[in-house]
This record gives sequence, structure tokens and C-alpha cells, in this order.
Amino acid sequence: MSRVRKLVLGIAVVVSAAAVITAPVTSAQPGAPAVPAGVVDIPVEFRVVNVNQTQVPCSGDGGTYTIAGHLTAPRDQLDGDGAITLYEHGIAGGEWYWRLPVAGYHHSYEMAARGHASLTIDRLGYDRSDAPAGTGICMGSQATMAHQIVQALRSGDYVRGDGAVAPTFDKVFLAGQSNGGQLAEIEAYSFHDVDSIILMAWVDRGLTPEVYPRFFVAAGQCAAGGFAHEKDPAKRGYVYFDQGREEFETGNFDGIDPAVLATALPLQNQHPCGDMMSQGQGLALNLAKAGEITVPVLGMYGERDRRVTAGMEAGAYFTSAPETKAVVIAGAGHYIGQSVDPSRVFDPLADWLDKYSG
Repeated sequence: MSRVRKLVLGIAVVVSAAAVITAPVTSAQPGAPAVPAGVVDIPVEFRVVNVNQTQVPCSGDGGTYTIAGHLTAPRDQLDGDGAITLYEHGIAGGEWYWRLPVAGYHHSYEMAARGHASLTIDRLGYDRSDAPAGTGICMGSQATMAHQIVQALRSGDYVRGDGAVAPTFDKVFLAGQSNGGQLAEIEAYSFHDVDSIILMAWVDRGLTPEVYPRFFVAAGQCAAGGFAHEKDPAKRGYVYFDQGREEFETGNFDGIDPAVLATALPLQNQHPCGDMMSQGQGLALNLAKAGEITVPVLGMYGERDRRVTAGMEAGAYFTSAPETKAVVIAGAGHYIGQSVDPSRVFDPLADWLDKYSG
């Protein structure tokens, strides 16, 4: 693929000249896919402290909690000293976004088949992880907990579900989908401990008009105290960003196989009010601090994303990054990994990780 080099404030920024990736329509195969040959898929747990050590002006509750997830990797990469990508989901989905039980759409399996190790998690307040009051979690504390997990991956200080010794990793990449991308940026300029960031369907400037009405409805619900956590009714301060399944579908999915849509729609998550209510402060800080990110930045965007736009221009903010690259997936919506033929996401991502895994 040909490349065009641009200079942004004296920093070389690499952008694909043929950045829109297209593919023929394929048919999804519903049902839990088998773990690929030679791949290990292990439940893992991390103990984290919900504090904010970033400059985002918000507070965590200070409690110690368990974050649950899965480490998925080629078996020969569990001997230590390799590379791994930590994946942070967005505001309306949990770990399931990366582990959709449809053949060809299970992100972790597909990346392992391409030679790459993944850690997927439920963020605090989501699904299998602990769920404190939603007002006691915020974007700054989520980024700080991501930092703690990055350090645990480097040291091996976490628990494998099979009881074996937890592997260590020399290189850790941080990927975020939707506001998980905002979280990834905050972590990168606050702690400088990751080797690359991958922003999937996230920009700091370029939210679409559709976002704001939904945001203000959910914010009003949060101002009134929010609702009970769907899996822990004793904990309050949770809301849905999309009001109902129809909004969830129209806001996130486009160019999607019906079997994939039918699997994903029932999985819509509530989110902690504190996460959403601290997003504005996080946006302002990201725009001010993006130039302090000194690792390569990959952006991946859906051509028909109804949440964010201007993804091709986002790389200009990362003026200290040694390389930025933008990839646009033709016909895809906000959930780019669940559009028709997600190999259009997996393949360029694997190429990027190949380049920087060393």
C-alpha cells in the first residue's frame, strides 16, 4: 500500500494514501468458535485500587477491587518476555466486544491466530469485574487502573485461572474502543509505560451531533442518582448511554451480518455515571496533552460511524509520536470489529503489532 508522508509540527506522521479498506460481503457463523490450534485462552484476575493518579479532575472511591478478564495467546508466547495488547472496551459494551461468540468475530482468537497475545477485561463496573457505586469511578481512575494492569503484566503480579505462574511481558500495547480510546490516551501521557496506543473509533475532536442528545439524557439520569447495577442491585449510579435496543443498534452498528447483530444486541451494558460525567474534563485534557504521547499511535475508524468523525485528521494532535497511521473501514459503523468481514480490522492491526513487537 502506498504511503504519503506529512510533516506536522516537525514530526513525521505516516498516513495511508489508500486508507479505506473494503471487502466482499461474507456470512457469519453464529455459535461459540473453537479456540484456534496452538492458542491458550486463560481466565485471569487483577487486583487494582480505584484511585485517580492522572490530571483528570475526578475521583475514584479508593477501594481495592478485582478486574476479571482473559489472556489469549499463542502457547509459545507464555514463556515470558514477549508482547501483549491490553484491550479496553467502550462505554456501552464489556469484554464481550472483544470475545463475541461468532466464528470469525472473536477478536482475541483472531489476533492469536495471527501471532499476537491479548488481554481483554471487563472494566470496573462491568459484567464479571467488581461493581462499586457508579459515582465512585471516573475516567482518571479507570486510566490509573489500566496503568496498574500494565505494570502487573510486566511483573507477573496477577492470577491465572488455571493456577499456573502468570507470564510476564516486555512490551505492552494499549488499545481502546470508543471511550476506551480516551482512557488509553490518558494512560499513555500520564504514565508513559506503554509501547503503542491503538484508538478504535475514538477522536478527541469530531464527535457527531447524534452523540450529544444521548449524552444529555444519560447525564440527566445520572444527576438524579442513576439506576441500580443490572447484576448487583445493591450498587447504584449506573445508566445506559443508548436508551433502548434500537438506539444501541443505530448508534453502534452498520454494515453488519444479521447473525452478528442478533448476538451482540442483547449484550448492551450499563456504564458507571462517574465515567461519563468525567468525559468532558478528559476530552479537554487529552487535547492539551496529546503532544506528550511519545509512542506510535494507530487510529482505526468506521466509514459510517455515527459517534465520531474526522478520524483521518486525529493523528495531527500527536505531535511527539514517532509514527501515526489512520485506517478507515469502508461501510463500518462505530463497532468496527463487528462489521462485515472484520479481517479488515484484524489484518492491519496485526501488521502494526508485528512492526512494533520487535
